[in-house]
Amino acid sequence: MIDVNLAILATIPLFIIGFYGVLARRHFIRIIISFEIALTAVILAIGAFASSKGMTGEAIGVIIIAIVAMEVALGLAIAIQLDRLFQTVDLYELRKLKEE
Repeated sequence: MIDVNLAILATIPLFIIGFYGVLARRHFIRIIISFEIALTAVILAIGAFASSKGMTGEAIGVIIIAIVAMEVALGLAIAIQLDRLFQTVDLYELRKLKEE
């Protein structure tokens, strides 16, 4: 059985790194990767809590991983379309296009 405190100590830095990446990045693909890091931390925390309560968190983890995979596929499809239409995936450049 896993120690919950140790698992939380491992997931907090992961979540902070991912959250900072979402807020600080300008490139769309880097934002998606940062979001993935934050969601991975959440999956680890859910698994640790489920393990500590005697439940199996595998089902919840698999469902969350499937949702994350769909989110990545959708995000990359949007990034490809942005690159085809505007030749950039920089969000600030796209915001400038909106203002013009």
